[in-house]
Amino acid sequence: MTAMEFTRHGALLVPAGTLPAEAGEIDCPAAPDPVSAPVAAPQMSARPSRVERRRARRDADARAARAAVLAGETKKVQRWTARAAEARHLRRLLLDPDVQAVRLMRQRARWSAMAWSALVFALLFTMVNVQRFAAGHADPWSPMWIVAWLVDPAFSILLVGLLIARGHLSAVRRRVTEPIVKRVEYGLLAATAAMNVAPELTQRFPGGIAEQVASVVLHLLVPLLAFAAASVITLIQDHFAAAIAALTNPPDGGLPTGINLHEHPDTTAAMVELSADDRKLLDAVRHAITSGDLNTDPNGYAIYRRVMGGRGDKTRAYRIATAVNGWRPDLHAVA
Repeated sequence: MTAMEFTRHGALLVPAGTLPAEAGEIDCPAAPDPVSAPVAAPQMSARPSRVERRRARRDADARAARAAVLAGETKKVQRWTARAAEARHLRRLLLDPDVQAVRLMRQRARWSAMAWSALVFALLFTMVNVQRFAAGHADPWSPMWIVAWLVDPAFSILLVGLLIARGHLSAVRRRVTEPIVKRVEYGLLAATAAMNVAPELTQRFPGGIAEQVASVVLHLLVPLLAFAAASVITLIQDHFAAAIAALTNPPDGGLPTGINLHEHPDTTAAMVELSADDRKLLDAVRHAITSGDLNTDPNGYAIYRRVMGGRGDKTRAYRIATAVNGWRPDLHAVA
């Protein structure tokens, strides 16, 4: 007995060959079993390698560089733009009055150190020659020999002191014009020079007259160097002080902005009530105007700096400025 083959038709099983094949079922292969069919693995995107990333970065940098060149923002332009901004900021700082005043003060200190060094060296040179002249034939370390070392400092200290005092007084517009001061200065210089040259005139030189003349000239020039150094020290310091004051004070005698100004009373100079201390200050201001140390009708800042010495209550200076306004020597106050 043979087994029969059945074919599924819809929900029924019928013997094979009893039903005709439908159109579309002749050539259609059987659908694969979803359970037994292999599943294809999904395709994973490949990660770019390090070389590709570097190449991409180089390409991006090249595109950015071309865009910067086309826009005019190259590295050189950016570097010089930064330099220009730095230079503008630095110039503003260097033009600041306080910065300029500090730089001038430092330059004045350096100049003073150099000038005083030249003065000290010249005085040391003259001191040795004057000691030889003053000691004469005295034995070394004898009282006469020791005291001879003090002769040149006695002349030099007085000469330098006169020059420095005259320079400081001129800085506050107090000129020393008495002829006696000039005579003393030139007399001290001549005495120092003579004591330096005298030993060279009496000494014999192996080179003869030419060597002696050269030595005499040298011993004349060194005292002149000391005198010149002492003279210019005070003058240059006065100019430095004037330059610093011009930077910190407004021009034309205006009132400075760095001081808190107080309102002046509305009364005239004759109606201002002054205390005993203010009266003394008023007399000092009038004396300064009479002597030329202050201009007529000075402002409070000028009184505070030149009469009060930059110390005390600034309010008093502005109060006295109101009181002295319109005053002239030998005249009454003008309302």
